[in-house]
Amino acid sequence: MDFAPILSAARRAQAAYIMDAAQAKAAFEALGHTFIAQFKDHDSQAVLSLGPDGKTYFSLAGTRFSDRQLGDLIDDLQTDALDLGGGAKVTRGPYESAKELFAWALSVVPSGAVLNCAGHSLAGWRISYIGSFVPPEQIGSLFAVEPPRGANLAYYAKYQKELAGLAIIGNSADIWFGYPRLGGWKHRPGPMIHLSKTGYQVIDTSAWPGGLSLSDHSIDLVVQRLEKLAAAPLQPAA
Repeated sequence: MDFAPILSAARRAQAAYIMDAAQAKAAFEALGHTFIAQFKDHDSQAVLSLGPDGKTYFSLAGTRFSDRQLGDLIDDLQTDALDLGGGAKVTRGPYESAKELFAWALSVVPSGAVLNCAGHSLAGWRISYIGSFVPPEQIGSLFAVEPPRGANLAYYAKYQKELAGLAIIGNSADIWFGYPRLGGWKHRPGPMIHLSKTGYQVIDTSAWPGGLSLSDHSIDLVVQRLEKLAAAPLQPAA
């Protein structure tokens, strides 16, 4: 497996957490990107950049817990069902905040530009809703790192085409990958990459073994493990 693009996405997701715009710009430039703009409000943050390949990248920040952004936490906790019709349901807080993020991105980029998205935790949660807000022809690569469960199976069936390329990365026994635990919420059916201390496995999201580790929910740890895999790829763990 080629871990280079996965590592690049994780690094963008990591840099998206930087709140200071000047520091965020420097971080994305260090990744070889041209910084376009940063969105930041009481419950959301994201960066638009132009990659060295000429593509447009949309990197979303997850819960800014260490920066005491209470609005992010409120979104995390609003897991009551929002009915989109036709049986499709999503978690209200992350979905409603995703709407404003994607609306902003589309208002900034040139008409028709393709968005290549990456995000960790709450950000990965929001990325799973891209089909509701972005035309299919403007959806590029999608990387959700350690996202919670975001919708029911009817939602994923409705947006199967839009989410066909969604790469989901879980890490060891991350407690938040199985959140919310009530309400019948699911991850997108299909393969995911499950990182561990010894390497990785490709499993179906339904085969997630579970876990209660707070320390495993870490973009920094994920980046470290992906760096090792990208430098010296290991065989899938048994």
